[in-house]
Amino acid sequence: MKPIVLPEISHKKDYNVLDPLDCRYFDAEVAKYLSEESRIAYQAHVEAALAQTLADFKICTQAVADEIEVSARKVSADEVYKQEEVTKHDIKALVNVIKSRISDQAKPYVHYGATSNDIISTATALQMRDVTQQVVIPRLRELLQTLLRLSEQYASTVQIGRTHGQHAVPITFGFAMAEYVSRLGNSMAAIQGLSEELKGKFSGAVGAYNALSIFIDDPIKFEETLLAKLKIQPAPYSTQIVPPEFLIRLIDELAITSGIMANLSHDMRHLQRSEIAEVRERFEKGQTGSSTMAHKRNPINFENVISMNKQVVAQTVNAIQNISSEHQRDLTDSASIRFYSLVPAIIASMTKRLDRVMQKIEVDDEAMQRNLKLSGGAIAAEPLYLLFEKYGHTAAHEKVKELAHKALSQGKPLIQLLKNDKEAFSYWNRFTFEERKIIERPEKYYTGLAEKKSLMIIGHWQKIIGKK
Repeated sequence: MKPIVLPEISHKKDYNVLDPLDCRYFDAEVAKYLSEESRIAYQAHVEAALAQTLADFKICTQAVADEIEVSARKVSADEVYKQEEVTKHDIKALVNVIKSRISDQAKPYVHYGATSNDIISTATALQMRDVTQQVVIPRLRELLQTLLRLSEQYASTVQIGRTHGQHAVPITFGFAMAEYVSRLGNSMAAIQGLSEELKGKFSGAVGAYNALSIFIDDPIKFEETLLAKLKIQPAPYSTQIVPPEFLIRLIDELAITSGIMANLSHDMRHLQRSEIAEVRERFEKGQTGSSTMAHKRNPINFENVISMNKQVVAQTVNAIQNISSEHQRDLTDSASIRFYSLVPAIIASMTKRLDRVMQKIEVDDEAMQRNLKLSGGAIAAEPLYLLFEKYGHTAAHEKVKELAHKALSQGKPLIQLLKNDKEAFSYWNRFTFEERKIIERPEKYYTGLAEKKSLMIIGHWQKIIGKK
């Protein structure tokens, strides 16, 4: 059996559509797999696989199977929708269109032994698998390559760490980027695995192979043979539909990936705040930040990613509500499941945009150094109290908290208050030269393993996805 040939996608935007994905966020590469033309092409492809399997089992001749396959390859969404106006049933409309171009001898074998969801469930799994593997994962790999480059380039560029929006202790910007390399890399691997686990079915109206049993001695073998032509495995158990969990798990992991990208976007957006200004997006010629405030350089790309994530989360709520289908099948998901395609489409858009903007990120090392010194060295409070404890202070944390808060409130360097405090200074005199350097210049000497850990993560993921 020949592989599926997806319809050509026009790059022309349609301004009459309702969904922003079909206009403002239209992406021809994504539409190749998720358009309505493609959805129907996948269903017709499953019908063709059925005909070829019928020939394998000597139910029809090879000539009949080939005739059906040729007709299935010519099906268009327009003619199926026109036929559905008569049938009021989408798969019956598809069947009628395929039959309209074949001989009377071949017509009985179109959709022979199938129920609608043998076709729909299998085609949907193929569609979601292919768009995930052919578009989403390659774009995630590109984003990871960009983040790997940033992490490597800035592995030793010191930046203040922040917890609860407050200055914590120093890290490096490369370390901050390595977090997202690791998180997105793990999520990408999970997506790959879950896309490979999507299942098809050809087990009939209630999943018990009733119809197949009339003319096939081994219905399970028939199902396996048919689905092997489509390079997908049968569900271990199915009713009229494939259990929804396979698709929902993929959608959940895609949503996790979306959330991680939104998290990175939040971080980058905050780092562009005027008061922080540690990074900035390189503006292109003619780009406008505000229609009225000409000085603005708004982080619109990061904000778009954050906004898109909300739509992905909305679809996880939709998907989880489709777990229940009464007895062997009801139609309470028949409309809502059609919106699943929004998830890979949105994530493909998010990933492409985030990669594009991260490639244009400019890091302001001077601003990072300025911000590191804003607290007057109070960020050395952690190593200071630990060293006090090392040398026997019984209330080290409380003592250092007193010094640090006083330094911040008075706008004085921590080291100055330490040296003016008789008790604290007595412990300071016990510190080694190296220990004193940590307290005097934490921005240089108190970065822990930030650089080393960054390089470890970089090395790990470069081995997996390669170095660009």
